[in-house]
Amino acid sequence: MSAKRLFLILLVLMLVAISMDASAAITVIVETSKNADINSIAASLGGTVLDSMPDDSKYLLSLPSMPSTLPSGVKSMTLDTPLVLPRFRGSALSATGSGGTLPWYANQPAFNLMSAASARAKSTGRGVIIADVNSQVDVSHPALQGHLTTGHDFIGNSGPKTRTGATLEQSTASFLDQSTASFLEQSTASFLDQSTASFLDQSTASFLDQSTASFLDQSTASFLESGSAGHGHGTMVAGILAALAPDALIMPLRAFDDSGAGDAFQVGKAIRYAVRNGAQVINLSLGFTTDAAEVSAAIDFAVAHNVVVIAAAGNSNSSEPQYPAAFPSVIGVGSTDLQDVKASFSNYGQSVFVSAPGVNIITAYPGGYAVGSGTSFSSAIAAAEVALIRSLATTGIYNTVTATAVNIDSSNPAYAGQLGYGRIDLLAAVSASGQTTSVTRQPPASRNFGRHIVRFKAGTGKPDRAAAAARAGASVHFNYDIVDSMAIEVPPSALQGLVNNPNVMEILPDRGVFSTGFAGAGGSQSSTQVTPSGVTAVGAPVTGSDGSGVGVAIFDTGIDLANSDLAVASQTYSAFGGSCNDDNGHGTAVAGLVSALNNTIGIVGVAPNSKPYCVKVLDSTGTGTDSTIIAGLNWIYTNWNLVTPNIKVVNMSLGRAGTINDNSSYRTAVQQLYNLGIVVVNAVGNDSSVGVPSRVPATYPEVFAIASTTVLKGTTSCKVNSAIIANAASWYTTDGKFDPTTKIGITISAPGEDSETVTSTCGISSVGMVTLQKGGGTMRASGTSISAPLVAGVVARLIQKGNTGVENIRSILRSTAQLVGTAPYNSPYVGYTFDAEREGIAKAP
Repeated sequence: MSAKRLFLILLVLMLVAISMDASAAITVIVETSKNADINSIAASLGGTVLDSMPDDSKYLLSLPSMPSTLPSGVKSMTLDTPLVLPRFRGSALSATGSGGTLPWYANQPAFNLMSAASARAKSTGRGVIIADVNSQVDVSHPALQGHLTTGHDFIGNSGPKTRTGATLEQSTASFLDQSTASFLEQSTASFLDQSTASFLDQSTASFLDQSTASFLDQSTASFLESGSAGHGHGTMVAGILAALAPDALIMPLRAFDDSGAGDAFQVGKAIRYAVRNGAQVINLSLGFTTDAAEVSAAIDFAVAHNVVVIAAAGNSNSSEPQYPAAFPSVIGVGSTDLQDVKASFSNYGQSVFVSAPGVNIITAYPGGYAVGSGTSFSSAIAAAEVALIRSLATTGIYNTVTATAVNIDSSNPAYAGQLGYGRIDLLAAVSASGQTTSVTRQPPASRNFGRHIVRFKAGTGKPDRAAAAARAGASVHFNYDIVDSMAIEVPPSALQGLVNNPNVMEILPDRGVFSTGFAGAGGSQSSTQVTPSGVTAVGAPVTGSDGSGVGVAIFDTGIDLANSDLAVASQTYSAFGGSCNDDNGHGTAVAGLVSALNNTIGIVGVAPNSKPYCVKVLDSTGTGTDSTIIAGLNWIYTNWNLVTPNIKVVNMSLGRAGTINDNSSYRTAVQQLYNLGIVVVNAVGNDSSVGVPSRVPATYPEVFAIASTTVLKGTTSCKVNSAIIANAASWYTTDGKFDPTTKIGITISAPGEDSETVTSTCGISSVGMVTLQKGGGTMRASGTSISAPLVAGVVARLIQKGNTGVENIRSILRSTAQLVGTAPYNSPYVGYTFDAEREGIAKAP
């Protein structure tokens, strides 16, 4: 590499909202009734017609203001949504394009991961047209020759229309003047010679290794900055389509100019054009944060004509919905790397239907080639997969995509259930095409689009809530006592009836909730009773301090009710109906660390004489929703003092991304238990890149948020890194300094693993802690899911000693902790950042 230079392009290709100037003219989309005169309508409003979709009676108008009433002939009027592609940084690869059907980069590692070459032996996409709504494509690029069909330019040479109500924030767009940037000039950028470059050899190419490549950090990257956000984007996406579905034809539809500017009207217009001109697949490597009605309507039009729409999930590392990926009928695509780990930039949750490689993707670029990262490229890969399937079958495409995806939850414990059905597999998809008649996997909780939580005015009774739901055509899943809310499922078209109800205060999506999972954890099993290292670390139980007389509710996937090492209370609850028996294993592992009996088998828990109550709020995949969690809290609220022993502690080794104010019903339910003096202990999560304020329910002040540490010193096989010491912050743990005023932050840390091993490649792996296994025996696991039940057991022993009051118990936990001011010690993991507090490690009385 010393004689050659190799640069990476960072492409963070998502669309951002544009600021609005309310005092200026506005741009609206108008739908008229048949035979209405749009020019007369515009004149009556003091506006002008900017653009039209005559076949659909839709027009783009500039108006001085939004009229208070619709004029005659107008069916609807909505604000247009302006869009802009952000700039990107990087430099291009220069290489000699190969002749023939396939571009030279067709067998790159990301494509090999999906068995692309073998898939092309079964299908090449022949007979399928893929429409790509994007910026301009370099139609003369050698990699695209023979792969393009006639498209359309919705922008033309005039550039974006001036919309004074939606000005671009030019102060943030300090683009590099391309006239001074020669990095796209092949004559001066011949730094990659394919004949000698081994960049496709992962063993020698560090740019494909995310752990060593800092190209995702824009603050430190010294890459050249592209002079135009839209420049190259369309060509790069087309290059991916050509490589993976070489006999499909790409219909380039230009809806964004070279500055990256466009709007919802142009995108909707392009989608309709694609449908009317024979496209069977539409790729939308774009996104916006609002539900643009025109784009939604255009997608409905496409789906009604048996056209499959694919869209990028977004590059904000967020669970907030990005549209159109989050629309129910769209295949939203997130990004993963070569290890099937979620890309650090990729969105997750509702916007993700499936995942696909999106890190360091080699593709065409105007004047040469480039390496780029972003969900835009993952979307293109998924669109190519759909084209391969569509070439073989005209129906069952969604089922084929979902049924053949590779489940990657085990590689992403912090995002289990939030990366869609898994990472796509091209070979499996074309091999199964036409054979999959139904989806065998349960849809991820993040795709439950019709489910909502409705909060009513205080005092609105359960019968009145149920009646309101019935009038709106909604089915009620839960009608709560703990809060004036209910959980419903309703078609989007019927939701307006509840929106208009004067007693309704809030309607929110029923977000997916997930077990915090177990980080990868090696180690042996045991068939005789052992004391887990974490139990020893926080304090082995003794007579008088063993949890006796205290009920601990385990909010999880259930508990193995037949496990002879657990004396589970007969009173149980399942939010899914039926048995509370564990059909996953997570709940049993958690319950064991709290309450496993001190006998001759399995393990001994921190509080072996406490009584575990099974509260099943997560299903067999470790997935639930806000509504199932609230249902569990509701059961505690109505039964805590009716059972013996009373329930005084709740362990929740689960959570989701979110904020303190994103669901008032959820927080109010937690507050109700807090007011009863019930302590809620929560595993904060296994993502070191985020903090407590972005995790729910950990961010609730009423909750004890628990982080993870090691118990023992680990081992190392790395020549340059020493072993990781005992009582260090776990490499995976979410963290955050506790604020004594707001009560937000880590209450206390506790062991979540035995130790950490530094491998010969200087990576970190976890040696898990022994705990109970569903079906009998023991297993090893690690994560904050392991830390939280240890603290729940400590809390049970504090209550046994006569301590009461949630804040009093929190104060005792923090003041009596081990190594306060010293531990947790810093983790050497590159993603770890010290949160400015060493709160110590929990210690039982």
